[in-house]
Amino acid sequence: MELLSMILLMAVSFISAIIGTMIGSAMLILPPTMIFLGVPVYTAIATARFSMLGIAVGNLTKFSTKEKVEFRYVWPFAIAGVVGSFASASFMTQVDEGLLKTIVGILMIAISLLILAEDYVKPKGKKKKGAVVRHVLSVIAGLFIGAYIGLIGGGGATLIIFLLVLIYGLSFKEALVNQKAVTLPISIVTTIVFVYRGLIDYKIGAPLLLINVAGGWVGAAMILKFRNTWLKRILVPVIILMAVRLIFF
Repeated sequence: MELLSMILLMAVSFISAIIGTMIGSAMLILPPTMIFLGVPVYTAIATARFSMLGIAVGNLTKFSTKEKVEFRYVWPFAIAGVVGSFASASFMTQVDEGLLKTIVGILMIAISLLILAEDYVKPKGKKKKGAVVRHVLSVIAGLFIGAYIGLIGGGGATLIIFLLVLIYGLSFKEALVNQKAVTLPISIVTTIVFVYRGLIDYKIGAPLLLINVAGGWVGAAMILKFRNTWLKRILVPVIILMAVRLIFF
């Protein structure tokens, strides 16, 4: 890749890392940019996923210093997500991408509508009753979303945020923070599969990973200053737009 193109890609990656931290959609920005600059499709997806590890490292480094990650909400989703992502990443070329996109898009719209009405249908605070049932729901959701992230990735982190709100009753800020701890192991496993299959371009991926650590740190610092209401107002319209794009485009 030419130097000017690489500089442009690093700038886009830094911005997408901040945006991805805020609304969980970095994979909707970076792979299309890489493809536009001439990177093959599967290489773009795999290399972008590799670079996403930097965002997670930057996020968790910042959040952990503020003691914001609550692992009791993370582990069921994360373990199931790892299984789903491993399966889909291993069989990337054999999965019906169009069908998966449509299903995820419909779920995103349905969950968005529930989130808009959450103040009227659920009590304030975290849901403590029925913990086993909620963990089971988290595992089911984790398997499906993990499979989606392993195959495509774009918008998967945003959907995890919404599911953490609905399943466990977290605030949007809490869900944003804990989503990072869910997506990190999923990204690691998916990346390992891509490494094994030789799909990652390290000359592009290594610089992007480093720049994403910085972008993830900046984005995490911004999240900690946002009010929950504003995060909700930002996330709901964004996820509806992403859902429409998945279904119709």
